[in-house]
Amino acid sequence: MRITTSTNRRLAGTGLAVAAAAIPVQIAGGMDYPVVPPGLLILAVGAAVALLARPRWALVVPTLIAAFLSVGAVATSNIRDALGDPGDVVAFAGVVLQCVGLAVGLVFCVVALAERGAGHSVSA
Repeated sequence: MRITTSTNRRLAGTGLAVAAAAIPVQIAGGMDYPVVPPGLLILAVGAAVALLARPRWALVVPTLIAAFLSVGAVATSNIRDALGDPGDVVAFAGVVLQCVGLAVGLVFCVVALAERGAGHSVSA
């Protein structure tokens, strides 16, 4: 299977996947989440779109997801509380991992959107 991609797209998708993987870490650290965490599903979809969708305009979806969830992460007291208590190592690490993943995903989604070409082909 051939997928049109670029390094920036791969970094964007990887960042969003890391942010998604951080949610179970936060749950393991005792943070409150619903039984099916919507952020996990939303980030997984965003990562899949960034990595697999061919048209460049499709990157708008993961860009908006990363921007929306980044604002939400800053606005929630759950995240602020975990960052304020580094003694709870698992929750703290999960939040830091999610923040880094969101930042990387957002930055590289924007960079990939700004690329001139549609990327280059690589074999998957």
